[in-house]
Amino acid sequence: MEQVVAKRYASALFEVAEKESKVKEYYEELKKAVEILQMDAVWKIFVNKSIDKTKKMGFVEEVLEGFSKEIVNFIKVVISKHRENIIKDIVKEFEALYKDYFNIMDVKVISAYPLKEEVLNQVREKLEKRYNKKVNPIPVVDKEILGGLKLVIGNTVIDGSIKARLEALLKNMRQAV
Repeated sequence: MEQVVAKRYASALFEVAEKESKVKEYYEELKKAVEILQMDAVWKIFVNKSIDKTKKMGFVEEVLEGFSKEIVNFIKVVISKHRENIIKDIVKEFEALYKDYFNIMDVKVISAYPLKEEVLNQVREKLEKRYNKKVNPIPVVDKEILGGLKLVIGNTVIDGSIKARLEALLKNMRQAV
């Protein structure tokens, strides 16, 4: 239920951002605003249900001084509807809309050891050609794969790890016997 509500709020803000041709600006500002709201002392006040929403809105205006009125007003709407607890989900949903709008795809690049920037760039280039999208590689280290690479693209896994190759070889040997 909360994800559906978060999607609605994100979609509404995204529509406004799109109409004003400020999708990137809204995305960056919303992320920064929520980072500030997530700071321990601020977060405790932001999600505290016993604090009057009018006082909370005033607090948010002070904390987010310098931010655009659209982002501050959006967060005030979230407060007025008592949806503070889903603000992180709203940002995730907005981010998904942003990435779809700009044709960006996240790819987890799993390796046994940290990869050099040039290797990540090669992976990015190959995937961008293959999928015709901008690729955002997210490097992850997992010593259990032994070597090679494992790519996770949404729900798809491309496993070129040594561990996967050894397991396939072992399975083939068992079937041959």
